[in-house]
Amino acid sequence: MKKQITILSLLFLVTTALFSCKKDETSLKARIIGKWTVNKIEVSGNTNESLNGTFNYTINDYIDFKSSDDDQVELSLTNQRTIGTFTVSLGNDFGMVFPEGTSYCTVSTLSGTQLQFTAKIDKTNIVKKYYLTR
Repeated sequence: MKKQITILSLLFLVTTALFSCKKDETSLKARIIGKWTVNKIEVSGNTNESLNGTFNYTINDYIDFKSSDDDQVELSLTNQRTIGTFTVSLGNDFGMVFPEGTSYCTVSTLSGTQLQFTAKIDKTNIVKKYYLTR
């Protein structure tokens, strides 16, 4: 009888462990992870007016939110690649840190194929609205 109880207990533990580990598919971080094509970026707030406006990009331009432990984000625009980090807050907010500064981002649209967010660069008046697809 002891052997049967032990086997049943072991089977219960294995089954519980197997089904308790679910992939996180609902958090903001889980939903933005991956490579997105940058379609356009609308920029405002630059003191140099030529840096403001709508900038369209090609299929070769992307932003890649890596799923690694160090939360890297790679931005590649017109063959210029920049590596930074990102952190996800509660709700629809996240932050990105690039050499140009820290951006505080708010997601306005997020689906399986579209991501739109507004990024305010810290200590500046620069606001960038990103339009991404995959």
